[in-house]
Amino acid sequence: MRLSSASTGLFVVLALLLAGCGSGDGAKGAAIPDSPAGKQLRWYMDAVNRAPLPESELKEHLGQDFLKGVPPEKFNEIAQSLAGLKLDELSSTKPTELTGLTSIPLGQAYDMKISVGDDGKIDYLLFEPK
Repeated sequence: MRLSSASTGLFVVLALLLAGCGSGDGAKGAAIPDSPAGKQLRWYMDAVNRAPLPESELKEHLGQDFLKGVPPEKFNEIAQSLAGLKLDELSSTKPTELTGLTSIPLGQAYDMKISVGDDGKIDYLLFEPK
């Protein structure tokens, strides 16, 4: 079942707030495909190491409905808790959707799903603790 962007945003917030924090280098891991979803995942994995991000940058990468569900302050708070994020494996790859397993240096693993809308911006982003 696919959640609306607003519902998704709230679920992401709850899932990540329950997960804890971490930091470190996220340069290693599985290859990210050169697709619309892959480009946004690559941006996100870099962004978590540079948070807090300016609202102008978030608007370039996040869909309008997504930002309504997860405002910039909350997005940055969550992103900072995922510093050092790496992609361990991909279980499903489609041009506009990726699903896989990620982790942070302190050992927390997450089921990950990202999708982009017709505009190429993130409309669904989930990191759920395993």
